[in-house]
Amino acid sequence: MKKVKRTVLIALILMLAFSVIGCGKKDDGKDMVSKESHTATTTYKDGEYEAAGAKYDDQGYRDTVKIVIKDGKLFSVSCDADSKNDGTKKAHSESGQYNMKAGGSQYEWHEEIAYFENYVVQNGIESVQLKNDGRTDSVTGCTIVVKKYVDLIKDALNKAKEK
Repeated sequence: MKKVKRTVLIALILMLAFSVIGCGKKDDGKDMVSKESHTATTTYKDGEYEAAGAKYDDQGYRDTVKIVIKDGKLFSVSCDADSKNDGTKKAHSESGQYNMKAGGSQYEWHEEIAYFENYVVQNGIESVQLKNDGRTDSVTGCTIVVKKYVDLIKDALNKAKEK
């Protein structure tokens, strides 16, 4: 009988403790930093905006970015690279001409850049944390160097800012 009384007493004390904790100071959101607080301060003009690298790299590609702003927010991102010779890096990757799996990669270039593009649309460019080598651990499935694309997306977003 003593065990039952003790168990009931402990249960009542725990319920009282949780109810007091639950009635504590409510979070009004003022101390929280959210994606909305970062994007709400910058209003973008709806439309399509582009940015491109100044020169071709040693593989013959020049990085390009196209973004779409819809309802004042980043709606889509497309990262690619024009080839000096013909086509784009995405097209070469999709056709097997730019074959990263042959070098031991888990994904092809067009798959990795798609992970990056989706991440940026969902989380914002500010959330991409770069390492010293220009890669990021922020985006699962993306092992390629993305620093150039981060910079180009920021350039395109600057073009889209309302003045």
